[in-house]
Amino acid sequence: MNTRMLSAGLALASALMFSACVAPASSGDVTSTPSASATATKKPSKPPVFLPDAVAKANLYYFSWTIEQALAADPAADSFAIAQKVAEAGFDPAAIQFTFSRTAAGLAADSVDVAVNFAGECIVGQFGPAISGVHAVVMPVLASGGCLLGTEVQTLG
Repeated sequence: MNTRMLSAGLALASALMFSACVAPASSGDVTSTPSASATATKKPSKPPVFLPDAVAKANLYYFSWTIEQALAADPAADSFAIAQKVAEAGFDPAAIQFTFSRTAAGLAADSVDVAVNFAGECIVGQFGPAISGVHAVVMPVLASGGCLLGTEVQTLG
C-alpha cells in the first residue's frame, strides 16, 4: 500500500470514528468518549414506551425509534422538526440540542444531530442523507453541561 492510500485510509477511518461520535455536519468541534454505547441491533417487535424515571440507556431505543418514526412520516423533516418530535415524545424540550440541517453555504447537511440531556447522560442521535438510518448512542454529559459542541448547536428550550 502506498503512502497516499494509507493517508487516505487513515483520514477515512478518523472521519468515520468522529462521525460515529455525532459530529455536526457543518462543524468539526465535537469530542466524545470511548465509553459510548450504541443502539442495540436487535429491536423489540412492539413499539417502545418512554420511561421517564429510567436511565438514559433504557430510553435509547425509544429515542431512536421516535426519530425513525418522524423521518418515516416526513423524510424531508429538518433537525428542528425532529427535535420537536423528540420533545413531543416526552423528553424535556429545554434539554434538547440539535445541529442545523443546512450548511453555512445553504446546502443540505450530510448528517445532523439531535441530542437530549436525560438522567445525567446524553442520548445522541445522528441521521441524514450521507448515512444509513438513525444512529443513536448514550454518552456522558460534556463539561459544558450539554450534549453537543460547536457554534452551530441549537436548543429547543
